[in-house]
Amino acid sequence: MHKQIRHILLLTTILLGFLPAKANDIINKYVAKIDAEKQRIDLLDLAEDNTVTLKSALQTEQATSTYLVLPGKITTTILASHLSTNAQKIDQLIRVYENLKRVRVSNVHFYTQFRPIFRLIQKVQTVDDSARLESILRSNVQASLNLIAFYIDKPVAKKFLILAASSQPSELLRHYTEFDYKPWSKEVLNETVKVAPMKIKTYLHSWNAVHQRVKASDNRLTKQVYEIFEEKGSSTRAYVLLNDIFNGKLSIEEAHTIARYDSSLFEYLITMRSVATLNGEHSVDEALKYQCLKHVRVINDLHEESDAKRFASLKKFSAPEIYTLMVYSEDEIYTSTFLGMYKRMMAKMEAEDTYQFLHSLNFNKFRTFIKMCAGYNELNSFLLKMGEWEKHRLFTKLVEGIEKANDNLSSAVAVADTYGSIRNGSSRYMLEQAILNYYEDIRYTNPEAEKLYGILLSVFEIGDQASNTALADQTVNLRVLPINRIYKEGKNIQQHFFFDDPDGRASYAHFLGIFSNGKWSIIDKSSYIIVKSKTGMDVEIYANKPSTEYLGQDAIKAHFEQMGRWPDVVVHRGHSYFASAAIESLTPNAEIVFLGSCGGYNNISQVLKYSPDAQIISSKQIGTMHVNDKLCLELNEVIRQGKDIVWDNLWTTLNGKFAKGTTAASRFQDYIPPHKNLGALLIKTYRSVL
Repeated sequence: MHKQIRHILLLTTILLGFLPAKANDIINKYVAKIDAEKQRIDLLDLAEDNTVTLKSALQTEQATSTYLVLPGKITTTILASHLSTNAQKIDQLIRVYENLKRVRVSNVHFYTQFRPIFRLIQKVQTVDDSARLESILRSNVQASLNLIAFYIDKPVAKKFLILAASSQPSELLRHYTEFDYKPWSKEVLNETVKVAPMKIKTYLHSWNAVHQRVKASDNRLTKQVYEIFEEKGSSTRAYVLLNDIFNGKLSIEEAHTIARYDSSLFEYLITMRSVATLNGEHSVDEALKYQCLKHVRVINDLHEESDAKRFASLKKFSAPEIYTLMVYSEDEIYTSTFLGMYKRMMAKMEAEDTYQFLHSLNFNKFRTFIKMCAGYNELNSFLLKMGEWEKHRLFTKLVEGIEKANDNLSSAVAVADTYGSIRNGSSRYMLEQAILNYYEDIRYTNPEAEKLYGILLSVFEIGDQASNTALADQTVNLRVLPINRIYKEGKNIQQHFFFDDPDGRASYAHFLGIFSNGKWSIIDKSSYIIVKSKTGMDVEIYANKPSTEYLGQDAIKAHFEQMGRWPDVVVHRGHSYFASAAIESLTPNAEIVFLGSCGGYNNISQVLKYSPDAQIISSKQIGTMHVNDKLCLELNEVIRQGKDIVWDNLWTTLNGKFAKGTTAASRFQDYIPPHKNLGALLIKTYRSVL
């Protein structure tokens, strides 16, 4: 679609250059096209009534606003603008038209794919304050890069695109031709080269605008990247070692040799990553994540073996290397894997002071590490090996400057998750004071930072921000889920995802057993089953068999598409790296999403992307079937009886179901109900006030 739009814009620009009188005709043409698309979408429910009717009143309201109301307001604003040229107006109208053209019967219910785009356009059109507009663009970098036409001439464009280079270099390069003509485009490209040389190299094997600009650049670092290409081509991994090539520590040939082998590259990257200023940071982090996951997956797979065998591979790694393995594997590491690696890292640590240990690593990903330690109940043991001043300094460093980070919302959620996991009273108090102190420093001087930290304080219920209205609204909405929200057309439909590994097979067998209690019937559909309520309200649970993981999930999806009905409840049963299968299936119809594994920032933010009104149940650690199934059964008993779901009451009931002192009782303490999920509360509240 991007190439098609570029061709249209090129022809339009040429036409307007020769025939300025034709501009209004072209503008009117696209306004008419937009109106026609809105009418077509209105008729998808077979009624021309200025309403897009879906399965619930809330979905109908949001879909109508997304497809009919917002595009109309956006079009009116485009036409009324006195600052945009005719060519820019045509460019913007084309973007609106192309997005509406993508809406079909098959995806009209996925209005959450389109809603953020149109809402973002509207905000870009109406927000004049550059600092606030920058925060809005940064809140959804990928969507913002698809809408460059709406802010290309605003002062914020250059600064935002330079920031985007650090977090989304691939997406930025895809759109490079849209701002190539700007005088500051070289600065944006040089920044992309600086942070992500491995992304740049993919453009050097053919002739294109990026290749042309890199070759002609007079920037020393960019010229260095082109020298690597001239000497070794685009297939070498030497680009990832750009920092030390540029600084004269390595020749291109030496870098090529080191990068050829995973073992030598991994060791070198860890040492190089500890420097204060690092060229190629994004590429280094991607390479480290790839290397770390390779090692951690092996340890995960050996979880049924003895510790001596399972962790034997760690003997060759130093404490900094084990630390790196853990923090770059956050989304996939098992609880037992982290605990075993943490124990061995601490044993190998030469520095008695753990603060100095983090300092020696230049605090690389330390927020991730502290969050993991808190979540796995090891933060206190880590803090015990540093002095009071160092502990105070660590918490100060943890909370300061989040607003400046490329992933500011992700960093804020890491702090929130850390706070929610700390059980030690003095540590919790120290973290509270660190946030309060920094909040006072930036208060009244940085409105966007004040907004972010104010929400953090309100989520933690400390300071004079505890009464934040936006947060209070979110919390009240999450405490109780009315039963009519999860019963649509007289039925509650659920989908449970199981996966074909030993844990998945054991979990599925346990799931079958717990629902074989006389109140539910189980219907075998070959690749999947349907668990149906025998009495009470009509509940249907669709679950794929682990042995037919892909076939079963596809068959369930096809069944939902045929019915035109999607699940009200979605449950992910499996390790966190399988979560994408469940999350990417979500629609706005999902009212409850249960992540039966770690619900970190990436998972929660993705859930809210597809199902913005969903209530999320998650665990601070890896879930266990003994808790997951008991929770699912009790939740479904409330649903089957047609009662509103009061999360505090459900959690009280469940607390009494687990025998005291058992592993299940202990693990249940790490499960978080929707209204106490600090990460989800923070994301929802922050996005609501942007």
